[in-house]
Amino acid sequence: MPTSEPTSSLLLNGLDGSNPLGFLAAIGVAVVLKDMSPNIRLGWRATGSGWRPSVEGYGEDEEDFSKNLLTALQNCPMTVFDIDNRMPFDAVKFSDALRDVQCRASIYDRRDADFLAGFGTELYPTERNGQFQDSSFRMVRSGDSAGQGLPFYAKDIRKRTVLDCIQRAVFHTWDYRDESYSLRWDPIEDQRYALRWRDPSKSGLADGPGTMLAANSLAVEALRWFPTLLIGNQARTTGFQRLGRRETYFVWPIWTPVVGMDTVRSLLALDDLHKNPVPLSSLSKRGIEDVYRSQRIQQNQYYSNFTVAVPV
Repeated sequence: MPTSEPTSSLLLNGLDGSNPLGFLAAIGVAVVLKDMSPNIRLGWRATGSGWRPSVEGYGEDEEDFSKNLLTALQNCPMTVFDIDNRMPFDAVKFSDALRDVQCRASIYDRRDADFLAGFGTELYPTERNGQFQDSSFRMVRSGDSAGQGLPFYAKDIRKRTVLDCIQRAVFHTWDYRDESYSLRWDPIEDQRYALRWRDPSKSGLADGPGTMLAANSLAVEALRWFPTLLIGNQARTTGFQRLGRRETYFVWPIWTPVVGMDTVRSLLALDDLHKNPVPLSSLSKRGIEDVYRSQRIQQNQYYSNFTVAVPV
């Protein structure tokens, strides 16, 4: 795996590589900063608290890093999230959006195109309602009672993300003090009715864990690097593995060399991550020291959650 000469690095102690949300947020950090600094590099370092991402090429000062990261997030257009408040939505509407983005996309700006590829595919829409097949990362209901789903939630989360949220999520142990929509990418958010001491719809922050706004906002940016493609006539999202007819897992690698983002993107899509058994010896030669797997469980017809991840 190619590396370059050592430069200034910063350890993001708040982002746990064994937590699906922590991993996605780390990818989101690098994706966002890459738009500002093409030479950004990302790797993982073993610490007493587990795997933590190390970022090179963007300074060593935590406060400056946090401010620049917030600015970068605020400057990221959320255009594709304005197409519809729900997800998925009508496949024809999605196809029209794809054609529009195709006309505007360039080698210098693929943001909207990559996001739509992450959203899903317009081919083979669902027979029941003609909607496009969407990403396995959509784990909230397509639209709540107000007709709002993942696109609306993502925009609201972004608006609420401030500097304090960035600093607490990226550099400190998560305290879950934020209140906002949940995208259900953190296993701790598996708060099923039967497991809670009171009605979740009437619970406040004092009744259980809140969320981490910045982690979710950064993780949304990572969707650009997890496209959803067709296998046969069924949509499959990069990073997800199906075992049998009912079990679906999110699988991701932890690599120790600090590498460029093009290399990171290829690591996320490695076929070896989904082999049974996983060829750890072969992956180790590529710099991958650990592989984690988290099951995507569907607690009811509306919501899904990730289980606590385990190394494979």
